[in-house]
Amino acid sequence: MPRPVASARTEIHCHLLPGIDDGARDLDDSVDMAAVAAADGTATILATPHVRSDFVTDVSILPELVAELRANLALAGVKVEVHCSGELGHELVGRLGQVELETIASGPSGRRWLLVEAPFDGLGEEFTAATGELRARGFGVVIAHPERSPGVLEGCREALGLEIERGSLLQVNQWSLTGGHGAEAEAAGLALLRQGRVAVLASDSHPGWRRPTLSVGAAAAQAAGLDAGSAALLVTDRPASLVRDGIAAPVGTGA
Repeated sequence: MPRPVASARTEIHCHLLPGIDDGARDLDDSVDMAAVAAADGTATILATPHVRSDFVTDVSILPELVAELRANLALAGVKVEVHCSGELGHELVGRLGQVELETIASGPSGRRWLLVEAPFDGLGEEFTAATGELRARGFGVVIAHPERSPGVLEGCREALGLEIERGSLLQVNQWSLTGGHGAEAEAAGLALLRQGRVAVLASDSHPGWRRPTLSVGAAAAQAAGLDAGSAALLVTDRPASLVRDGIAAPVGTGA
């Protein structure tokens, strides 16, 4: 039987910061989203705005925005811990310096990792080269929503297998498991889950239907065939361990 799990949930992919990408439009949105998450049992959220050419390119602004959000959450009485992070587009990897990458990385010193967005046109050589560069620069890699990358279990199967072989972890969106991102993403997400390849579930929350309710992810995983304890781990202990303990420093370049 699986060991008992903590009740508090940890969210590692949430577009919570106001007015800088396609997530929260303003502070009211941010506070509302955080309140929903807290009411659902989430204690920790990584705020992960899109760090890519069409949204955030200057990550130096993020810590101040996180501090402002924390202050507003405290005033509103929303008891959730928010950390600075980012959802990194692979095309920016070579353009960001080490300090900039550190700004959006998570985990303790020596075990830092980055959330890297799986591209919506499929995993390819440019993506694997970018993650290889990140490993060479000392960062572990968590791939955001690989199930939403077309052909991830078919034409891109080799690239995904290479990423897993090199130590990348997979974060699947809970809303993919419920069909929210379409039939192909649902089928791919469920297949990865049943194959035991999913490290964590996250909401990838934006205002609207993509709510930061991780209980939905645990329920969807259980409905897909996981026992209740294993399903809960995907939104409690596993993401909490990523935030607290990070990922072992990569060996070699992975390129």
